[in-house]
Amino acid sequence: MTDPTAIRAVVNSDRYQGLLIDPTGGHFHPLNLALGEAAALESLGGRVVEHSGVTRIERGAAPTVHTAQGSVRAKFVTVACNAYIGDLEPQLAAKSMPCGTQVIATEPLGDLAGDILPSDYCVEDNNFLLDYFRLSADKRLIFGGGVIYGARDPAHVESIIAPKMVRVFPQLKDVKVEFGWTGYFLLTLNRLPQMGCLSNNIYFSQGCSGQGVTFTNLAGRLLGEAIRGQAERFDAFARLPHYPFPGGRTLRVPFTAMGALWDELRDRLGV
Repeated sequence: MTDPTAIRAVVNSDRYQGLLIDPTGGHFHPLNLALGEAAALESLGGRVVEHSGVTRIERGAAPTVHTAQGSVRAKFVTVACNAYIGDLEPQLAAKSMPCGTQVIATEPLGDLAGDILPSDYCVEDNNFLLDYFRLSADKRLIFGGGVIYGARDPAHVESIIAPKMVRVFPQLKDVKVEFGWTGYFLLTLNRLPQMGCLSNNIYFSQGCSGQGVTFTNLAGRLLGEAIRGQAERFDAFARLPHYPFPGGRTLRVPFTAMGALWDELRDRLGV
């Protein structure tokens, strides 16, 4: 924990009363990570086939994965669609809910970058609907926050996120926002990831609830262990209890949104 008088040396904002610093954390580029992992897979003989959404999984001793263009027969299948599962496996979709979160990137800030984040740390707050931000390699501020339950793309990301950024850093009120985008994540009722088996040769992993970049790398290792017959660590996650959202697939979005309004009010009031 930082001394209250040292907050501005880490995050130059009057919005915070305390900071907890994790020195084991760091920055990385998520797209470059994904591209590097894909290249590593291909170097070992694996194949990545894009634009081939799965329409149906046929059970059996050798399950068959069907797409619009063709099919693949396999010894084992892993369903890891997360927020993009749609109606592929209704039993998985029933205990999770896709959500959208929005992110903006400013123009390069130059010397102003060192003023707002002298430490160059990645930051997130502890609000129920949290803000998160960091500097990019070219000194843009990447700032995200907010949740849209049900996962849809808002028309104007900047209008949603820029006011949050300015509340944290009023000194950025005249800075140009050059990029804005939405990303989807899969929320579970207890915010814990879901792993398990749909049959003895079909595994699943989903529901990272906003922590997917780190968890999916661990999940890949545990899935590999389970397929090879070493399932102890996989089973630790598979035993976690999971429940459907109140209201089912029809009413889960409005029910959750109503609950979130109460939590957002508490965030604003500081209670």
